[in-house]
Amino acid sequence: MIGSDGMQCSKCRQEAIHYQPYSGQYLCVEHLVADIETKAKRTIRQRKGICPGDHIAVILSGDPAENALLFFLHKLTGKRKDIRVSGIPGRGHESPISVAERAGATRIALATTLEDCSAAILAGILRGEPMTCFCKRPEETGALPVIAPFCHIPSCEIALYSHIHGLEKSGVPAAREDDSLYADVKNLLEAYAQHHPAAPHAILNLGEMLSAAVRETDAGQNKHRTVDEGTR
Repeated sequence: MIGSDGMQCSKCRQEAIHYQPYSGQYLCVEHLVADIETKAKRTIRQRKGICPGDHIAVILSGDPAENALLFFLHKLTGKRKDIRVSGIPGRGHESPISVAERAGATRIALATTLEDCSAAILAGILRGEPMTCFCKRPEETGALPVIAPFCHIPSCEIALYSHIHGLEKSGVPAAREDDSLYADVKNLLEAYAQHHPAAPHAILNLGEMLSAAVRETDAGQNKHRTVDEGTR
C-alpha cells in the first residue's frame, strides 16, 4: 500500500511507501524497486533462467503481474542483443507451452508470485501429490524451460512495482485453472499470513528443499544404475 504513516525508509532517510512485515523493514520507492529486482535477478541466476540466444515468452493471460514481469525482463535484458523478450497473448485453454513454441520461444516466463507458488506447494501436499508442486527439468518433461522470477515476491509488492512504473492494468480477467482445493488453500494461507507473514516464504523454501532432495536422490539412482549396467 502506498504510504507508511510517515515512516522513514530503513535503508535511507527518504519517506517509506511500503512495510515488509516478513523482514521488518520500511522501504522507499528506490529501495523497494531495488529489493524486488534483486530478488528476481537472484531467482533467475540460481536457476540458470536465462541463456545466450534465448527468446523468452511472457504469456499474457490478463494478470496485471504479467505486465510487470514483461517490463522487468525488458529492463534486465535491454542491452543484450542476443536475447529477445516477447509478450504473447494466451489463447483460451491452449497450454502456454504450445503458444510459446508456436512463437519460436526457447523459454517461458510466468508471473507467479509468492502466494501462487506457496499455495501450489501446499495444495499438492494436501492432495497427496507432492511431486506435482516440484519443478522438473526440461529434459525430464520434454517441455520448454520455465522461469518464475517473482516466485519469492509477494503480490502486493508486484502491484506496487507496477504502480511505480505506471504500468497499465489489463481489462481482461486473468485466466485461472478451475482448482477448488488450490483456491481454498490460497485463501487459507492468505488469512494465516496476516498474523504469520513469514509462512508463505517458509512453505516455498520447504518446497525448494524437497525438490532439491528429490533431484539429488534421482541423480544418485541414475548413477548407480549406470554403474550396474556397466559391470554386467
